[in-house]
Amino acid sequence: MPDRYLRYGDQRYIITREAEARLDRALDSVYGGGSRGHEWLSLYPDTQAPCRLLIAPGVPITVETLPGIDD
Repeated sequence: MPDRYLRYGDQRYIITREAEARLDRALDSVYGGGSRGHEWLSLYPDTQAPCRLLIAPGVPITVETLPGIDD
C-alpha cells in the first residue's frame, strides 16, 4: 500500500483514509456553498498529538501518494 501524506504549507503529515475523508468534509465546508471561511481539522484526534490544522482559503494543501516498495 502506498504511503499518503498531507502537505500543508511546507510541512508533510501522514494521512489516513479516515483523515482524508475528514479533510474532504472540511474543504467542502470552507469552499462549498454557504462557506464558513475556515475550519480546524484534527489529523490524529484520538492521540496525544492531535495535530490541528487550519483549513482556509489561501492555505496550500495537497495530498501526495508515494509508491510503496512493491509498486
